[in-house]
This record gives sequence, structure tokens and C-alpha cells, in this order.
Amino acid sequence: MKFLKFCLVLASAGTLAVAPGCKDFYNVNVNPLTPTSVGLYSLLPVTQVNMAEALGDNIGGLSQYTMALMQQLYNTRSIGNFQQTGDSFSGEWATLYRGVLINNERIITQGTTEQRWNYVGIAQLQKAYVFSQMVDVWGDIPYSEALKGEVNPAPRFDKDEDIYNGTASIQGLFSLIDEGLANLAKTGSVPTKPTLGDVDLIYKGDLDKWARFGRTLKLKLYNQLRKTTSAATVRNQVEPLLNGTAGPLMAEEVGDFQLGYLNTANPDNRNPGYVTDYNANPENRIGRYFYEGMLTLNDPRKPYYFYNQLAVGASTTNQDYISPLDPRFVTVRPGTSSQYASVASTASVQTVQGLYPVGGRYDDGKGGKTGTTSGKAEAPQRLLTYYSLKYTEAELRLTVYNDVAAARLAFSDALQASFNKVNVIATADGSPVIPAASITTYKNSALARFDNAATAEDKLEVIMYEKYVASFGYGVDVYTDFRRTGHPTIRVSQEAVSLSAPNSGLLVDDGATRANGPFPLRLYYPTNDLTLNPNSPRSQRDVTAPIFWDK
Repeated sequence: MKFLKFCLVLASAGTLAVAPGCKDFYNVNVNPLTPTSVGLYSLLPVTQVNMAEALGDNIGGLSQYTMALMQQLYNTRSIGNFQQTGDSFSGEWATLYRGVLINNERIITQGTTEQRWNYVGIAQLQKAYVFSQMVDVWGDIPYSEALKGEVNPAPRFDKDEDIYNGTASIQGLFSLIDEGLANLAKTGSVPTKPTLGDVDLIYKGDLDKWARFGRTLKLKLYNQLRKTTSAATVRNQVEPLLNGTAGPLMAEEVGDFQLGYLNTANPDNRNPGYVTDYNANPENRIGRYFYEGMLTLNDPRKPYYFYNQLAVGASTTNQDYISPLDPRFVTVRPGTSSQYASVASTASVQTVQGLYPVGGRYDDGKGGKTGTTSGKAEAPQRLLTYYSLKYTEAELRLTVYNDVAAARLAFSDALQASFNKVNVIATADGSPVIPAASITTYKNSALARFDNAATAEDKLEVIMYEKYVASFGYGVDVYTDFRRTGHPTIRVSQEAVSLSAPNSGLLVDDGATRANGPFPLRLYYPTNDLTLNPNSPRSQRDVTAPIFWDK
């Protein structure tokens, strides 16, 4: 426990290196806060904490932006109404390169020299995961030349497809994963103190869990590429993973790829998303259609997902949006011109993220103002989970195998795993769990929606909607799933619909919102990288240009 606190402080110190003023990749290889020689036991937890923060649901994480794009959240930074600049994501970009990937590469290099293959294998899987997430939101990025230290301060931007699949000169992500799995299986690693189990904040040194994660990551990436190749090719790729001949995949709960947090403020080991929203002026509001969709379907996860500061029976006025379906639900709509859109007018009554995504409060109906001590802040930052694995399998069974019965079975398993995850977090918090009868009722309703869907595309809409809901708190994959499948449909402004490609999964909302452009199919690069790196694209890609897997 003490070591975890030390690591979180160390990781936070590393993050200072990417504060405003030095957020460009051009300077990524000059990090005065990172010594040139550090023990592997110090480097590994730093990479893990920074990875979770830069990708996660917090003010400095990509998930908060992508959740806003997907209308699950709305905040004051305009991304929810599709406005971005060359500085919108520079902090996350820099943290991923400087706080995660550079340190991660040191583990690979130093671990190889010291023959500590367990560290090397873990670092290679982390590297593949982080780069896959970056490709999924930015497309072409520095990859093959990105981690070569001071030798190359201006790396080229490799093509997104080449990073995934590799070329004669570029090791692709699938090859990197295979190499990482092979290193995990090697024997003879040099013993170290503290042990790997002491410093690995994700799997506590359990190499079997790391291997399961690596194989699950391969399955996820093959599924994301399914539209770029034939169904027969995809079946050949995923069958050994689905049937277990390549080794077992992620196990439920104990196998989830996530970072846990602690209820301590000094040093601050709390879930950073909690810190963002449980203060005097919460950063995020909840998307209207996301909340009301769960309400309409009688989803019993709602009091775990959202916390209403208004008590049952209470009401308020002079707000941008008060739900006619639930007067306790108060929010602000993206791009609204309402006089009641300000943070000050909303802070004390708005609905905020609850227990499940950020370790906030379970909504018991009693209401109350959020505060820095009103929740335990211990909910983990989920990155890749067992329930997402089962949703991926359901998608593959439906779209690649054309096996509706097998897809339905995997979908049922995914639903159950989604509810189990909520209950695990509730139990750890000391909050009530969702009763088994309520879970069964909702599952049966969701399965009936699947059964009654007329076409395979309609059935996929049901699967992806439930994955969308289950994934609340990790927006990067929600954003990726939507762009590559067009599901689930989301409601946005008329301007965004008219400016975006037809049949893109966008529906018109109530007309009270405004957008500053089309729904973006990619994020902007940091401006400094385009201007200072002579090997960069030199200008932003059109936000309507799809990532290569988006066919």
C-alpha cells in the first residue's frame, strides 16, 4: 500500500513535465524529471498510472473528451459540440509519449539487457495497447521512430494501417503483442526486489493474467479491422483466440485491465475523475439522451452511474434542461445559448457522474451537494474488461460468423458481466448491489430487443447500445466502436447531422443545441508537433477523414 502511494506521487511528478508550455512531441525526448538510469521497479508503475490518467475519465484524459463526443458527458471545453483546436489534446498526447511510452521503452531496453523478460513482456503489451488507442483517435502518428531517444527528435508519422499490420521496416502491433507474449513465457528472469508483484499496479505480477490480456487485445484489434478484409480472413485470425487453442482469454473481473485507486488525498491517490467532478464546480454534466435512454429502459444501473444532487420530490427552476421524465435530472445541452448554461447556475443542482465511473456517490434518492469527501473515489479506471470481451465476441459471431444463436449467447454473457462489474464496485464501496431479479428482468428485456430486431444491422444496434452503456467511464473505445460500426445511434444538432456523412449513426436532437462543425472522425494533432517537427504532416487532417479501419 505504501508503495502504491509512492508510485502515484512519482507518476504525478512525471506528469508535471507535460504541463502547459512543453506539451509538444518535438521535445518528447528531453525530460528533465526522468533520470537516464532508473530501476525497472520504479519505471513500471509510473507508466501504468500515467496511462490510466491520460486515457481515462478525468480532466486530463482522452476518455472525458470522447465521452463528450459520444454525448455521454458535456463539459465547458466545447468538444461536445464538435469544436477542437491544435491545443485541445496536447496534454494527453505528451503524457502518453513522455509519461508512458518513453518510460515504457526504457523498460524494454533495460529489461532486455538485464534479461528480466517478465518486465519486457509486460512493457511490450502496454506499448501495443497505448499505440493502438492513439492510432484509433489520431490515425497516423510517430511510431517506428518515436522512441529512439535524443537520436531522432523529429520522428516521422507512420501510416495508421502500417502501425497495426506492420511492413517490411515497421513492426506492427500484432507482431509486438506476439513478442510480448513470448517474453512473458520465458524463464530465467533475474530476481529483483521489490518483486514484480509489489510494483505491478494492474495484475500484481501475475503473468498469466498479462498473457490473457495480450490475447484479448489481439482479438479486440482483429475485430476492429474486420471491415478491412474478408470474413474468411477474420475467422482465421480470431478462431484460435475464441476457441482457446491460442491460450485462454481474459477471465471475469480478476482479469480486467484496469488501475485501482485509494481513498487518500495526501498524497492524492483518488480516482482523478472524482477529483474533477466532486468539488465546488463540477467539470462535467451528463448527456440528456444518455440518461433518459437508460431511464426509459428502466435500467437498474442508473443510480450507480449518475448522482442527482436533488432529492426525490425536490425540483428546481432556471436551468438549461430539466428532464420531464425525471425532474431531479438537471444538465446543460451541448452548444446551447441558454442564459442558464453557466457553471455557477448549475453547480449545486446538476447531475454528475456517480459511483460506477469515478467512485462518486451512489444515488440513494436523498440528494445533497457533492463535495470532496462525499464519495470514496476508489472506483478503478477501466481500460479493457471481460464484459467488453464478450461484447466483442457477440459482434464477431453476428457479423463475421453470421451465427445469430452464438451472438445471442455471447450477448447474454456480456450483459451479465456488465451488471456483475457494477456490483463488484458497489460492494467495494459498501453500497447496495443490484438485485438478481432486477438484473434478470433487464437482461430478458435486452435479449427480447435483440430477438425482435429485424436485420443483422438492427441486432448489432442492440449489442452496441448495451456496450455503449456498459463502457461509461472509458470513452476511447466507445468513440472507436461508433465510428467503425455506426452504432449505437446518438442524437446531435441538425448542423452536425447535415455536415457529417449520411448514414453515420447520427440522429437529430430536439433542436436546442448547436455544433461548430461535423462529427469528427479523428482528433487534432498538437499544433507544436506540426510546426516544429519537419517530418510531421505539417497541417491538420480533415476531421471527416476516417481512420483506416472505418470503412
